[in-house]
Amino acid sequence: MTDKINFGDRTKMATLFPFIAIFVKICTRASIRLFNCLCFINASLRRYLVLGRRNKAKQTMLGLVVVLLTYYMYQTLTMPVRFLFTNDNINTQCIIPDLDPFDKSIMKFVWHPDPIRCDPTPSLMYIDDEGFLKLNVSSVHYYGKEDFKCSYRILLRHKNDDYHVTFGDAVEFKPPVKVPADFIRVTCTNVNSKTVYDNLHVNIDTQKVRKEKDVLSEDDSHFSVFMFGLDSTSRLSAIRKLTKTYEYITKELKAFVFKGYMKVADNTFPNLVPVLTGKRAWTNELPLNNYIDDPIDNFPFIWKNFSQAKYVTYFAEDYPEIATFNTNAGGFLDEPTDHYMRPFMLGMKKIDLVQFVLNSVMIQFEYSKLHLRKQSSLCFGNQPRHAILIDYYRRFVRAYKNQRRFGFSWLTEICHEFINFLELGDEDIFKFFKFLKEDGHLDRAFLIFYSDHGSRIDDIRNTFVGRIEERMPLLSIIVPNVLLQKYPDLQQNLQENSERLTTNFDLHETLKDIVQGNYDLHGVLKKQVPSRGVSLFKPISNTRSCAEAWIPENYCACYKSDVLNPNDPVLEKVANFIVHHINNLLTKYKDMCAKLKLLKVQEAQLISSGLSAKGEEETRLTFYKFISKPEKEKHRRYLVVLETVPGNALFEGTVDYHIEKGFEVLGDISRTNKYGNQSHCVKERRLKLYCLCNS
Repeated sequence: MTDKINFGDRTKMATLFPFIAIFVKICTRASIRLFNCLCFINASLRRYLVLGRRNKAKQTMLGLVVVLLTYYMYQTLTMPVRFLFTNDNINTQCIIPDLDPFDKSIMKFVWHPDPIRCDPTPSLMYIDDEGFLKLNVSSVHYYGKEDFKCSYRILLRHKNDDYHVTFGDAVEFKPPVKVPADFIRVTCTNVNSKTVYDNLHVNIDTQKVRKEKDVLSEDDSHFSVFMFGLDSTSRLSAIRKLTKTYEYITKELKAFVFKGYMKVADNTFPNLVPVLTGKRAWTNELPLNNYIDDPIDNFPFIWKNFSQAKYVTYFAEDYPEIATFNTNAGGFLDEPTDHYMRPFMLGMKKIDLVQFVLNSVMIQFEYSKLHLRKQSSLCFGNQPRHAILIDYYRRFVRAYKNQRRFGFSWLTEICHEFINFLELGDEDIFKFFKFLKEDGHLDRAFLIFYSDHGSRIDDIRNTFVGRIEERMPLLSIIVPNVLLQKYPDLQQNLQENSERLTTNFDLHETLKDIVQGNYDLHGVLKKQVPSRGVSLFKPISNTRSCAEAWIPENYCACYKSDVLNPNDPVLEKVANFIVHHINNLLTKYKDMCAKLKLLKVQEAQLISSGLSAKGEEETRLTFYKFISKPEKEKHRRYLVVLETVPGNALFEGTVDYHIEKGFEVLGDISRTNKYGNQSHCVKERRLKLYCLCNS
């Protein structure tokens, strides 16, 4: 049906430009790496000058500049082209795409990374769940004799500053000792005054919060909310790379997974702003003039609503270099939530800048399966950085058990640029969700597992499946059973909406309903007033279009339908395939039921992607521009109404045709006319639709 497209890959590039192949394993994928590494050069140069070794400093700087320029040139010249697609059918009813997560075009870019290897040495100190800093007795022998002199320093955020931190005065202690802050730096020296331990620790300091506000208990109208976000993760990517977690939330936690959830903008910031504020970023809807420099404290963030409703609030993000509200905006003057993790992440960088910068370069080698160091670049000491965020979240949840909690976390490092590293977080995310369930935290709490968009900057995006899933991020919601039992309409609406077109604005309206306790939907929205967002608790129209959902044409992934001539020869093949499928369903009743034959096709529609190429988004010179073309659609989907004999039954079915796999019936075949007593000989209710009894 469709010609196969030879998509240019890195092998072809190596053939055309042999000198580039030398650096294939060390490509940097983001320009910010260059800036980070130049900072490293500057720091290194200053250090050498202080020591008086000027000549060596100059040589070091020159060598590093050559290497970094090589990285940068390779990254620039071989960056995959980002093709611009738009959808001309945003005003028509949305047909939700139904794609194979393991499509052949995708799987050639999917591989399994090696496990993360961190420093195997256990920590000398740890903070327990009660907030006490204690000695890890089992690890003492790793650090020499037990005669240590230890002190801690509180990690302090600069006043009215979201970009700098410092460490307070040293406080000597003998463990155990109560920790008076969320983040501390612990340093221990031996009898020779040599530092043997230097580490950052996370804690949840509840005393400070309780002094400043009242936190009320959960009840049947006020439920906690735990939002766990992943950058650049489509629903299909979660199925591929988070196998353990996805199976757990769907089978054990009975999550509602929204198959028609679409992004409304390009990258993270303009997709999270609608979730958290209900507004569009970079418009006059929000009180901000200069997005680069001005702080965004006065944005109407949803966590403010929860705080006013006597909730304790939490916000954590793991990658400060491209943090959501600090890269595309000016960050916060004041800490936005009661517990805020950005200072800790900045503290990791401050405690060892050289190691931090080296990690940002060495991770490129790791993604190319070149392990040049014993420890992974994804580690901070003996822990993966994403695991530290999850531990902080776990501590928050446990510290305020049975109280009203709003948590918002965002993981970036393992999924933003390196799509195959996502599975490295699968086990830790699974364990966290399992902890929430088994420790009773989901009894009166929502768990929202979500993303902003799919992969945007990888080769996968230039496949047909990739450009669809890039527009369709993950969204799943686990709802407290007590709520579903009390409001049966809620479950029905969520189930139906999981198959309909939904957006970030809808998720925001859902959060508003939660904080306001709006769950009684009896008689609501039979005459729904059109609005930008519709709570997922309420019925969403099955005729909704991208325009009605405020999805711009270049982000609308909906399929379109075109009416076909019923006499088209292709439709005869499709219809016969459906009839053959029906006869196969009746195999065990073949002696009682007549064998059906196609009489005619009554009507048919072609269901296809509404996206069409309009040019290239990538404007820099890249060799791929000369050889790459976007992969064409390999699927054809037909919706057919046909008539069979004997009995003149009318059936409606959807058939998918794949250029490599052939025909496949999607879902159930529907009977569209009455069949009376024709199927009296068959007891199975689902097969009564198809059987015409012989007697």
